[in-house]
Amino acid sequence: LLTVTKLCNKYRICVKDTGIGIKEADQEKLFREFGRLESKDYRGLNNHGVGLGLMISNDIVKCLGSTGIVCDSEFGVGSQFSFELPIEMDESSPRSLRMTQEMTTLHLTNHQKDVVLNGRCNCRRVLLVDDNEYNLMVLKRMVTKRNIEVIEAFDGEDGLKKLKASIDCYQKCSLDTCRRVNLILSDLNMPRRDGFDLIRDVRELENGQGEMPIILVSAFDKHEDIEKGFRLGMDNMLHKPVKEELIDEVLNQYLPR
Repeated sequence: LLTVTKLCNKYRICVKDTGIGIKEADQEKLFREFGRLESKDYRGLNNHGVGLGLMISNDIVKCLGSTGIVCDSEFGVGSQFSFELPIEMDESSPRSLRMTQEMTTLHLTNHQKDVVLNGRCNCRRVLLVDDNEYNLMVLKRMVTKRNIEVIEAFDGEDGLKKLKASIDCYQKCSLDTCRRVNLILSDLNMPRRDGFDLIRDVRELENGQGEMPIILVSAFDKHEDIEKGFRLGMDNMLHKPVKEELIDEVLNQYLPR
């Protein structure tokens, strides 16, 4: 049950449930990073800890002028979480509520701030796809020396599998364990599924909901390959041997800053 009550110069927001409740001794653990409720009385409902949600929410409401979230819970009956926010009325619109979101005062990582405020991940992570171990090693060395994380795959099929795993982890894992890929650098000619197949698979996976930057790398400078790549949804093509200055251009253009 969610209630919002307007007081003299503030709003009181309250969320109430009829769940299992939380013992008084355990309530302060809810606002710790990855706190755990170890008691057997919770019937195994908290095997993975309480996560970051309440901690982040508490920091946000404090940033907006609140003294913080208050937990009022009775074990076996339910819980109530509430906080109060001061309001400043805009003279031109008496009903409006003005709040200042000073994110610099929050104890959040840059990744957490970006996800909380903008609903997007700001990681710098590249999926490298190549069936040749030496080529993969060379590309990896050029990317990682720029402090960018790499996930390796050995053909188009393995690349799609690794990409799906990164998307699944981004949706399910905590903010600090995110494994989201932001750019794909893939060889063109590979067994099983080549670079063209990978582009098709990724664009089908996206289903029009976004576009993962995909750069193909090829030892051949065939006009028909370039045309086909762009037609399928490729963003660019690099030619082997890849020069480091081109890697710099690609990383600066396609990765978040």
